[in-house]
Amino acid sequence: MPLNLRAIVDALTAVTPGPETGPITDPLELILWENVGYLIEDERRAELFSELKARVGIEAHAIAAADDRVLYGVAERGGMRPADRVERWREIARIVLAEAGGDLSGRLRDLPVAKARSLLKRFPSIGDPGADRILLFSGLDVRPSVESNGLRVLVRLGFVEERDNYGAMYREAVAALADAGAGERAWLMDAWRVLREHGKRLCRRSAPDCLACAVDDVCGHVVMRKP
Repeated sequence: MPLNLRAIVDALTAVTPGPETGPITDPLELILWENVGYLIEDERRAELFSELKARVGIEAHAIAAADDRVLYGVAERGGMRPADRVERWREIARIVLAEAGGDLSGRLRDLPVAKARSLLKRFPSIGDPGADRILLFSGLDVRPSVESNGLRVLVRLGFVEERDNYGAMYREAVAALADAGAGERAWLMDAWRVLREHGKRLCRRSAPDCLACAVDDVCGHVVMRKP
């Protein structure tokens, strides 16, 4: 297999189990998904997200009007410091109501992409990677994004140079994905998912399972510095 990023992502896609349901594409839902729990697995995150949706609703007005006890009842099952999480949900709702009149998706679509990205980065837990992912998955812009597990994969493969500056590494990864993806939204979404899953399942930070890796024969096996 040639050593090019598109071929590697396609090879990983072929061996990475797909999600049971389609991806979340609504910007507000993506923001709440990131903030619903703390350091929990996706299965648990999905349970809490569904509970928040059922008990409160995934709308800014509903979250703003919800009883603290109800919000806390969901938040306390999502990891440490549940009160902080409730506060973040309130802040998310406040921003959506103040900046978008309750319709975040509509507001983002009305803005130039650069300003939409800036607005997204005002939300808790949303930095450059999160904002780029929301723009991509919601169809607001065809731009690459990569999560931290996926970035580790690209470093070990040799597509990204490890640096102390995470932002510089992220930008290098995005550039590589942009070259490989050629503006193809579906492929870039698949790349985000399979690189993340590969980093979590096999290309772990410690004890990576290289023997089970579908692209081990072309991997650069770059040894990463410990944080």
